[in-house]
Amino acid sequence: MGQSGLSKNDLVNALGCGNCHSGIQGSTVINKNAPDLSYSGLKYNEAYLYDYLKSPQTVRQHIGNSRMPNFQFSDDEAYALTIFLMSKVSLPKERVLKKRRYKSNENTFALINTEYQCTACHSLNGSGNNKSIDLSLAGRRLKPEWLFDIILKPSAYVPRASPMPTFFNEDKEAYEKISEIVGYLKDLDGPSLDKLNSHYKKVSKENSTITLEMGQNIFLSQNCMACHNMETEESWFFSHNAPDLSAQKMKTKPDWLKKYLYQPSPIRPNGYFPGTGSRMPNFNLSENEVEEISQWLGSASLKTKLKPISAFQTRKVERLLNDFLPCLGCHELNGKGGQIGPSLSNTGNRLFDGYIKMAIQAPHMVMPESIMPKTAMDPKLMPLIQSYFSNRTNEEQVEYLNLIKHKPYPISNQYSSTCAPCHGLNGQGKGFNAEYLHVAPGNLADGNVIGQRADHTLFETIYGGGRIMNKSHFMPGWGEKLSREEIVNHVSQIRKFCECSPPEWSKN
Repeated sequence: MGQSGLSKNDLVNALGCGNCHSGIQGSTVINKNAPDLSYSGLKYNEAYLYDYLKSPQTVRQHIGNSRMPNFQFSDDEAYALTIFLMSKVSLPKERVLKKRRYKSNENTFALINTEYQCTACHSLNGSGNNKSIDLSLAGRRLKPEWLFDIILKPSAYVPRASPMPTFFNEDKEAYEKISEIVGYLKDLDGPSLDKLNSHYKKVSKENSTITLEMGQNIFLSQNCMACHNMETEESWFFSHNAPDLSAQKMKTKPDWLKKYLYQPSPIRPNGYFPGTGSRMPNFNLSENEVEEISQWLGSASLKTKLKPISAFQTRKVERLLNDFLPCLGCHELNGKGGQIGPSLSNTGNRLFDGYIKMAIQAPHMVMPESIMPKTAMDPKLMPLIQSYFSNRTNEEQVEYLNLIKHKPYPISNQYSSTCAPCHGLNGQGKGFNAEYLHVAPGNLADGNVIGQRADHTLFETIYGGGRIMNKSHFMPGWGEKLSREEIVNHVSQIRKFCECSPPEWSKN
């Protein structure tokens, strides 16, 4: 994980911010605090897991400020992720779960509370100490076979540093007592589980076409493995899937940042790396926590101030954006435009003037990981455009793209990074951003059409953008972003998509 001049912060470390964001140190505790999901299908009740993914609640009191954030999953997204997690059944070595009979009696509470003193750490029925997990919820959360096994041999599942002791040997007497405890916990929260099961049954019927693969893609798209262990899966992200925070104070305004930390709203509708579908989840930070993180990120006093423009100049810029410039191919503005980059409707609320100025003038410098190309424009018009965006303060209701309707994918090459959002991974013009454009992206797999295009025509279209070829001006020119060699490689990729050669007349 990347590091920066930002000082160490215990809250940021506990939340695991550095496991997704670059520019700060990775967390030293979150991977220990987040549960192993390799056997989640044997551990959790399915209906509970779905409900938890929809609305995470604090379960463990002993992990400090670490917590499961809310990813704002829709019903179908949460259901897909649930069935994927329920497919994971890889227990720790030598552990085997068995079906058993669980039956408690009138003395079971005393067995838990007095004989084994579980309430020294756990709360139960309003008794005990709330230092760990409330056992009153165990029957709702956990499958009885797994609950039996962790009571029998906790060291197989909990970290070595955990204070949870091993009370039992693996013998008949131990099995009887543990079965009694599990039966008590199972019956205690049975009505709550019945209610969850009833609702989950309806959700299952409504989402009968959802597949396990959809859930796997969602799991990987949200970089869940940055915090959780999951055997058999490989992360889509080499080191990070969220912005560099080391210079955040030079980018976003303090008031906006505090509001965002308190209640995150979508900025990039389909992922920091477009197409991956990654989201900024809601950690339900308190006001004090928001203030602490804001101060840790720092504040800056910037000199650049963009001048307001007149109503006439505003209309002029909007005409340029609508009819000539490529910006709205990727960005939303006033309810229109693409869903690749951040909304341009509220740039004045969100960004400092200096950042707005440089993002348009030299995007590669201030946003080195962004796919945003530098757009050639009249130097006399650039100040007007910069000032226009510094005064955009409309809060458009941007939403994350649905991860079932828009299948997320890893960025495997430069084409999937820059071109696939519109043209699709297979070049057929059906990328996730296509439906937001008033002119459909070209079908690069259509041999009848592409076979009539010379290689140099394809090169010039990529280099200069759609407008110079009388195509949609919303396709930007990539000549200031990609090298000539990289554009040639894109032409070769197009030839593979269409399985066609350039016309004979163009080969001489």
